[in-house]
Amino acid sequence: MKRAIDKLRHTIREQTYEISGHANEEMSDDDLTSTDVENAILTGTITMRSTKDPRGARYEVVGESLDGRQVAILC
Repeated sequence: MKRAIDKLRHTIREQTYEISGHANEEMSDDDLTSTDVENAILTGTITMRSTKDPRGARYEVVGESLDGRQVAILC
């Protein structure tokens, strides 16, 4: 899964990703910003991989928000 986390981090660094409307709602509910999500992916690790989604593999990345909270991000 190292290759997967490296690819996710690359999309963060290059700013070549999109946040869905649903994800924006979840971020708002959890008092998170896109910068918190970016930081979590850049500092986190993949804790789960799902291959059952018809859109392709999905990953759960657990990392830290900017204020130090541990957060789980679904990518």
